[in-house]
Amino acid sequence: MLKSVFLGLMFILASSLLQAAPKQSLELLQQKVERFALSELSTQNHDEIEVSAEKIDPRLNLKACKESELEIFNPYKTPILHTTTIGVRCREPDTHWTLYIPLKISLKKWVLVTNRPIPKGTQLSDNDFDKLKIDVSQLKHGYFSDVQEIRDQVCKQNLAEGAIVTPFNLETPLLIHRGEQVSIQAVNEMINVSMNGIALNDGALGDTIKVQNLSSKRIIEARISANKQVKVTI
Repeated sequence: MLKSVFLGLMFILASSLLQAAPKQSLELLQQKVERFALSELSTQNHDEIEVSAEKIDPRLNLKACKESELEIFNPYKTPILHTTTIGVRCREPDTHWTLYIPLKISLKKWVLVTNRPIPKGTQLSDNDFDKLKIDVSQLKHGYFSDVQEIRDQVCKQNLAEGAIVTPFNLETPLLIHRGEQVSIQAVNEMINVSMNGIALNDGALGDTIKVQNLSSKRIIEARISANKQVKVTI
């Protein structure tokens, strides 16, 4: 009888001690992973960064860990972008737990949008754009922030007013068309010779195309250096 009472008292005491053990602050963990993500993202060129950790289930009962022993880490070993997950673990010798906390990340930046409908084939100018501040983390096809990046580019599809301009919308204008007469500049360190030729391909600035020399009828490959002009090193 006394043994049973003693065991009962020990069980109650142990339960009380267990219940009295300090619990880890879940709010602190959320704050730490948010600060970690902000620090990682601060090196990126964005005008405004917002990070929000998903609320942790309040029923989760973790043993308290010294703040100095909390380790925050990126489990994916890749740059933090879009919606991701950050890990936090306790490194105390007698307290081992790891938790993964989802994050929602908003990377806001001023991007170029069209200020009018722009037809396919239009060569773009500075007057074709406005800027809009949006979350670029959701722009899977890219965007532009500086009009200098796309000045004189050509629309390869119709763009509606207010459309976000992406690399897929644009192409470099053709400086040479197939069948056109072009000037061939043959150069090396000592000489610079000019001759006429016929372009056998379309091409934009920097493209390499085939050109037929009008005098020798020889077909060569040359790089487009200007409007109706190609250059070849000899």
